[in-house]
Amino acid sequence: MSESRVRRILLVVDSSDAAVRAARKAVELASELGAKVDAAFVVDTGTLRQLLSGKILVAEEMEEFEEDLAAGGRKYLRMVEELADEHDVSLETHLLKGAWTSALLAEAKRVSADLIVLGGVTFSMA
Repeated sequence: MSESRVRRILLVVDSSDAAVRAARKAVELASELGAKVDAAFVVDTGTLRQLLSGKILVAEEMEEFEEDLAAGGRKYLRMVEELADEHDVSLETHLLKGAWTSALLAEAKRVSADLIVLGGVTFSMA
């Protein structure tokens, strides 16, 4: 059997059911391939700043919302840690702040990810 080219998987974590399923699949794949997982949750401060500049949020609300998002992110990262422990997979967690796409692409480059796994992206037309 040839050695896998996938040595590092960047797993994008959020609060969706699809992300939880993706986490399970990423950890199972890492276990099969002997790869390491980097799980990242992004507190999307870019969107929060847009809401602030559009006067949808005031500064105090933005700070509180950012703290709540970070607390939620830590919860989901702990869930991934438990999955990784169950499968004896090496894992690092990363709580990132910034614009969602930019933060994830920078993290993928920083950790030299060979594969990025995410559950899905939902866009609202409302």
